[in-house]
Amino acid sequence: MTKINELIDDFRINQEIQGRVKKYVDLCMFRLHRWESFIVNGLGITEVEDVTSLHIKKYIQDRQSVGSESNSTINNNLATLKVFFQYLVDEEFINEQDNPLRKIRNLKEEKKVIVTFNDDEVSRIINDLKEETYSNVRDKLILIFLFDTGIRASELCSIKNVDVVRRHILIHGKGSKQRLVYISNIMRKYMRKYEELKRERFKKKLLEEVEDYYFLDQSAVKLSRSRINKILKEHCTNAGVRKEVRCSPHDCRHYFAQKQLRNGIDVYSLSRLMGHFDTQITSKYLRGLEQDDVLQIGRLHSPLNGLKIRHAST
Repeated sequence: MTKINELIDDFRINQEIQGRVKKYVDLCMFRLHRWESFIVNGLGITEVEDVTSLHIKKYIQDRQSVGSESNSTINNNLATLKVFFQYLVDEEFINEQDNPLRKIRNLKEEKKVIVTFNDDEVSRIINDLKEETYSNVRDKLILIFLFDTGIRASELCSIKNVDVVRRHILIHGKGSKQRLVYISNIMRKYMRKYEELKRERFKKKLLEEVEDYYFLDQSAVKLSRSRINKILKEHCTNAGVRKEVRCSPHDCRHYFAQKQLRNGIDVYSLSRLMGHFDTQITSKYLRGLEQDDVLQIGRLHSPLNGLKIRHAST
């Protein structure tokens, strides 16, 4: 018999060995220790072999009784438990048929329509910058990156010089997953301008004084997520964006996804560009499309487009 707390520690060490980012590991540990507290203190179970699907269902009921957690939040907790118990199966601490999460289904989530920027707002936000200084050009390029690639703020901050090549950028995403995003023509134009100003800005600094990140502040130090948020919010305010749009970097990601879908991209390709682990996560962006948008996409990608169909003779 194996103690739950020992296996949680084992899981943590394995996640760190696998190179998972600290924030992700810390979140997993928070969720697992909270579950462990319920299982041990509430149900008196200390060995993992004794945990059943009934105990998991009781934990779900306990989280629901708190009243402050949405079904989506509880599902996120279940996702961590599923990863944990699958690890125990893979490491042969328990058998597959004894996995208590094997038949546990997610709770139904409220399907919210995602409200994001429109094209006119995006144009006004980006054009709010005058390109007069190093910071102006850098901030404009940051906004272009957010809207044109859909990358997360944390991913943008973590781009290193070596990650940028002629036609694409290597992105270090969630869970230590890597992916490539394209460099569009408009991105390339402003990247050249930014890189030139960046060289001029820091030419008098020693090499070791300039951090090896693509986006740098005035002191040649990596930008923070809070700084990215501040840049976006400032220009959203100036551009008079609608109040129902939160104006966060994640809203830029929503805009990117919905615009790509309107332009006819398939959900699988979009998932790859956004760094999602499965297409179910990406498909939620379809809910933000109007029926006319969906019909237009269908027309553009009709299976018979381009085929030669002969008229029947009469």
